[in-house]
Amino acid sequence: MRLALISDIHEDLPRLQKVLKRIDQKGYDKLICLGDISGFSENYYRYPKTRNAPACLELVRKKCSIIVPGNHDLHAAGKSPKQSADKENKYWKHEEDLYPGYGQEELTFLSGLPEFHILNTPGGQMLLTHYVKPNLSGFIKGFYTRAKEFGSHFQLMQENNCTLGFTGHVHVRGFHMVVPSAFRQYRYRSLRVKELPSIIGIPPVTRHKFRSGFCIFDTDSRLLQVNKLY
Repeated sequence: MRLALISDIHEDLPRLQKVLKRIDQKGYDKLICLGDISGFSENYYRYPKTRNAPACLELVRKKCSIIVPGNHDLHAAGKSPKQSADKENKYWKHEEDLYPGYGQEELTFLSGLPEFHILNTPGGQMLLTHYVKPNLSGFIKGFYTRAKEFGSHFQLMQENNCTLGFTGHVHVRGFHMVVPSAFRQYRYRSLRVKELPSIIGIPPVTRHKFRSGFCIFDTDSRLLQVNKLY
């Protein structure tokens, strides 16, 4: 089975269209979106004239058979975590996000998305999330860069008989691969996944800092292809 994976679109419609065209050219059996279709801030992104959250969501819903939400999607849908005064700096507040322009049906759809998805493939079960436990949807500030910080996520994978996990959220330049004993970061390239269990963090679709890319993963050969969109 050939899986195509995308994440972190951030309302960048032209870049999403280009990525989907490249994915169609390469061929796939299932297309998966790991969240943050929404979330545009003028302090981070430089495409205010072409941002279009509703059009991005429409394309993702049309093309993707699996969608999990990111923190910006859930924030748009009104599902941000409740914050007490002593923990207000722990979570992203999303105060810089511009209004995405969703209608009620779109907000209801985003609100109802599952926090994670378990995909059964010929090569074993996979855990699909926006980020990693205890921060599955990415609301908590900060990113993990040491293998031991992924322990809770490996435990969640074990509980659900998953040998592979795919995540987004970090806007990594290339991708990272985590095994219980090591955190490794790679630029855009092909790599055969030999160690299990593994967690793979994929690049964003958004053109933010020229990191735009997507992944193709063959579940039979375990060949991972991480492609950069120039």
